[in-house]
Amino acid sequence: MKKYLTIFISAILLHSCAKAPEPTGPIPSPEQIAWHQMETYAFVHFGLNTFNDLEWGGGDTPASTFNPTDLDCEQWAATLKACGMKGVILTAKHHDGFCLWPTKSTDYNISKSPYKNGKGDMVRELSDACRKYGLKFGIYLSPWDRNNAEYGFPGYVETYHQQINELTSNYGPLFEFWFDGANGGTGYYGGANERRSINAREYYDYQRAKDTIINRHPDAMIFGGPCQTIRWVGNEQGWVGATNWAMLSDSENYNQLTYGSEDGASWIPAEVDVSIRPGWFYHQREDHQVKTLAKLVDIYYNSVGHNANLLLNFPVGLSGKIYPQDSLRAMEFYQTISNELKDNLLLNAKVSADDERGRKFSASKVNDGNPETYWATNDDYPYGSIAFKFGEPVMMNRVLFQEYIALGQRVKSFYLEGELDGKWFKIPTFDTTTTIGYKRIVRFNTVKLDKLVIYFEDSRGPLCISNIEAYCAPALLSEPTISRNFDNVVTIESSDQNTEIYYTVDGSAPVVGDNAKKYDKPFIFRDKGTIKAVSYDALSGKSSAVSTKTLPLPHESFKVISPKTGFDKIYDGSGFSVTYMMMEDAVVELEYNETQTIAGFSYLPSQGRDASRHINEYEFFVDGKLVSKGSFGNIKNNPIEQVVNFEPVVGKRVRFVAKGNTDNAKSCNIAEFRVF
Repeated sequence: MKKYLTIFISAILLHSCAKAPEPTGPIPSPEQIAWHQMETYAFVHFGLNTFNDLEWGGGDTPASTFNPTDLDCEQWAATLKACGMKGVILTAKHHDGFCLWPTKSTDYNISKSPYKNGKGDMVRELSDACRKYGLKFGIYLSPWDRNNAEYGFPGYVETYHQQINELTSNYGPLFEFWFDGANGGTGYYGGANERRSINAREYYDYQRAKDTIINRHPDAMIFGGPCQTIRWVGNEQGWVGATNWAMLSDSENYNQLTYGSEDGASWIPAEVDVSIRPGWFYHQREDHQVKTLAKLVDIYYNSVGHNANLLLNFPVGLSGKIYPQDSLRAMEFYQTISNELKDNLLLNAKVSADDERGRKFSASKVNDGNPETYWATNDDYPYGSIAFKFGEPVMMNRVLFQEYIALGQRVKSFYLEGELDGKWFKIPTFDTTTTIGYKRIVRFNTVKLDKLVIYFEDSRGPLCISNIEAYCAPALLSEPTISRNFDNVVTIESSDQNTEIYYTVDGSAPVVGDNAKKYDKPFIFRDKGTIKAVSYDALSGKSSAVSTKTLPLPHESFKVISPKTGFDKIYDGSGFSVTYMMMEDAVVELEYNETQTIAGFSYLPSQGRDASRHINEYEFFVDGKLVSKGSFGNIKNNPIEQVVNFEPVVGKRVRFVAKGNTDNAKSCNIAEFRVF
């Protein structure tokens, strides 16, 4: 008996003392792991561009134009803290070369502006505010300088390093230093007004810059340049690939910015940089283009939910404060994500796995709330499954995964299955289930199940899964969008794939279960009329606000007299496909096949970033008779759809004439034009 007891105890000790897996491939530094854990933080763009309605200043804008009337960096910090941001990166100098601190390296700085009578220091003000509100602080310093006469020559490199020295010496701990990739091109360059080209990898002496930064701020991440420790994601649209390795290879393949490299030799994770508006700097004309709540939520799942950090930009307004509409939307976004990921369904689930490395690495470690523990499989198990059984059926539409990345990124593919009443089914997800890394959030249509099983099909070594959570996020009941293209195909889209769409085409309010038809695919609508639609959540029985789209007669109902080309862009339902016309020919003239009752028209200017030359004065004729003339008052600063109504008239031929544009230019733009 004693012999068997000894064997039993020895087996238990052996089971509980199993060795941890060996690292697989490159692994993150402790500083990189701390950076991963930040997940979301803010960018702030503010400077001369703000006061001159520019995105890229040429370097010739007078410093005297920088004059915020109510600058309040504490308002920035308090707002961003309330939005769930963990830190702030300030554009201390953009490509125009204007410095937001009183640098000794150039006269083109804040001390030459009216702000605080030349005694201001915005870098100091924001770094102090960050410390007060418990935010980490970072610096963006553009390598390109379109103002400096020495740019492109050795003298500027020393100036640039002097700026790095000042910023790393005087403003407290930095969590990130940002080098932009825009380098060389046209500029003022001290009056030369020419194009200059440089070899970015060699010209700036990035290794010296990295040494300066890391010596003073050993925890700081470096974005950009050949000495980067984190990488650009390859776009500014707010997404990274569903397959996203945190490693990079030496290959110059552009795609690895977005998807990483499974065989990469260096741990260089992705950062997703995107602005809450189309532009990086504030423009009044974009006040109506703050990203929707649904768009921001989608960005979160396609960045943080795809193993990347999210850097969300806030273009500070002319007064020197974050614009109210931006801050309200960001807080709404933070509250929505917090609510969606609030109640973890797996906390009380019974968990088991088909393979465990030992008690120390058992399946129970994935929901013990400790990021330093993890479920691991044995060395000959680069795959495996883990199951969660519930006491009673649950509703679910999100599963969150985290690998123990201190030992590397491993998982290459996985899938989910559910069981309900003894019947098994595969759970279709919204995107591919390949990599995990620090964090992966998988979304799918709401399912009911009493058991969840995750099958890890392939991995770069034994599995090391530190955390798995599951949620049932409430439906995001925002009103759907309705559009009709040039071919008369109507598309209705909801921001939440968990919701259903119901619609009517007779102008009546859609009532689910009554007069509304369920939308399942785009349909043809060759008529004049009003389509209304709602998003509907079958679980709660709730509907969104009603979305309405009034559609004019389709283009088959008339002959296009003018313009001779480009009318397909004017009638395709998109504000981003634009037809440009010379002012002397800026006429839209249509002749209907039959006499029509005409009561108004609408004009939509280009919705593209940095759009200009919007029509601001017009005349409108029906059968040669002037029925309306006027101006679109604030269209330059508020380029939304302009709708003009008048007493109904009967006729067949309409003529819209542009009489002026916002920039007094020789041409103007039309994104969309409709007659009602």
